[in-house]
Amino acid sequence: MQIAEPDIASADPAAGIVWAFRFADGEQPEPLAPHAVNTSLRREDGWTWVHLKLGDARCRAWIAGHAPITDWAREVLLGADEHLYLDLSGSELIGILPDLQLEFARATEEIGRLRFALSDRLLITTRRSPLRSVERVHKLVEGGERFASPLSLLDAIVDSFAGSIHRRILELRDELDRVKDHVLGDAIGEERQRLGRVRVQVTRIHRQLSQLRTLLHRFEARAGGSRMSLAAVVTNLAQKFDELDTDANSVNERARLLQDEVAAKLNELTSRRLFALSLLTAGLLPPTLITGFFGMNTQDLPLQATPGGSWIALMIALSAGAFTFWALQRLRVL
Repeated sequence: MQIAEPDIASADPAAGIVWAFRFADGEQPEPLAPHAVNTSLRREDGWTWVHLKLGDARCRAWIAGHAPITDWAREVLLGADEHLYLDLSGSELIGILPDLQLEFARATEEIGRLRFALSDRLLITTRRSPLRSVERVHKLVEGGERFASPLSLLDAIVDSFAGSIHRRILELRDELDRVKDHVLGDAIGEERQRLGRVRVQVTRIHRQLSQLRTLLHRFEARAGGSRMSLAAVVTNLAQKFDELDTDANSVNERARLLQDEVAAKLNELTSRRLFALSLLTAGLLPPTLITGFFGMNTQDLPLQATPGGSWIALMIALSAGAFTFWALQRLRVL
């Protein structure tokens, strides 16, 4: 369970810890009260997961003065840099990775940052806003899920992020299928706006995946020379994000082609409407000219004193329209 925070005025920096768990071989994960974290970290058996929010000054104070990590790890955890990062510092794995943000326990499309420092017996994770994958793994741990090492738990968090991105790509692909059905049925309404939203979202996803892929591939060679378990995790994640980025590029390309098809359909529809308007204008112009002529009310106006003159004028106007239509057909305009 998530540990309730004590009074904000507490002088103990550990009081600001969001949650902490201790993992031991063959045992269920044990939730730790904030004041018990430092004691757990001094034990030589098992390992500990500590999660903090950087908006809490007590958490920052605990990282700065109490966390058993290197100065470089402290700098990364407390820093303001939002660029993705992954590096080995001695026996520590330090990084900044992406994750989907939560807003009132609801997933959003915004990408946040998960900062972490990992050693053999400790995993510290920090965030500024609630993160979806961290919360999901937290619920698994609360339910009794066991993780053999800090690396396996971090792998589960990143794998959960990959799963979220994969589901989002599938949703965007389904949206493209629905738009395609409308386009094929000539039911073009808000398809351009829908395609625009799809491309914006898939571009954001691709940007994150591209950076993450580059980061993981660069790290692969270095990890291979240190720990085989770490190298295997990084290689597996790199392959997974390669596939996701390929899928994202495929969705983006489909959306672009659909945009071109929608634009062509709209141009065709506009051309047909302009053609119909041109024919209507051409057909009505001669009758309008004739009716205008007979409406001048001059003294010597033809048919003015002729019985049925109005009907004769109407027939002349209709004949002029029919002649225009025949002429357009002869000229193969129709």
